[in-house]
Amino acid sequence: MFGLFKKKEAGVTIIDKVVIDEKAKLQLLFSQWNNDKNIAFIFWFDESVQEAESFFATLTNEPITILTAREAATPQLAGKTPVFAEHYPLRSKEKELYAKLGLSTVYVFSSLREPLFQKFGGDKIVELMQKLGMKDDEIIEHKMISKAVQQAQEKIEKKITFEQGASSQADWMKKNLPT
Repeated sequence: MFGLFKKKEAGVTIIDKVVIDEKAKLQLLFSQWNNDKNIAFIFWFDESVQEAESFFATLTNEPITILTAREAATPQLAGKTPVFAEHYPLRSKEKELYAKLGLSTVYVFSSLREPLFQKFGGDKIVELMQKLGMKDDEIIEHKMISKAVQQAQEKIEKKITFEQGASSQADWMKKNLPT
């Protein structure tokens, strides 16, 4: 009756952890790794990997496992806890990788200043959060955020007929969603 009692779609539980600033996100990732050195960070874009490697190199000499999504199914991930350090603009690509890795719960760390968020009013959210007294490194985690990200990805997916590859999220947005 009206779908009230239908079974929920079985799938991956995505837990988004969002901060305002990109540098704060990298600091948060480093803190996560400091608490659990068995983490492997997975990025979707090469430029993000380079930024993370540079940032982490200023904080430690210890090796931190940082992979691109295309490397995620390699032996380097074996025995490690995968943590995603950004969203991919297309939900279907994320779901495909999560299934390939056999994940039931996924943690994704993002910044409201990332192009995906900017496309859907990230600046306005940042402004509101700062007015409410939120600091750049404070974590927002709520099912509503994960749902909003999912809906944004699905909107983008409907607009894409042919996907062009890119080295960064900003470049991907420019090539695939010209305004």
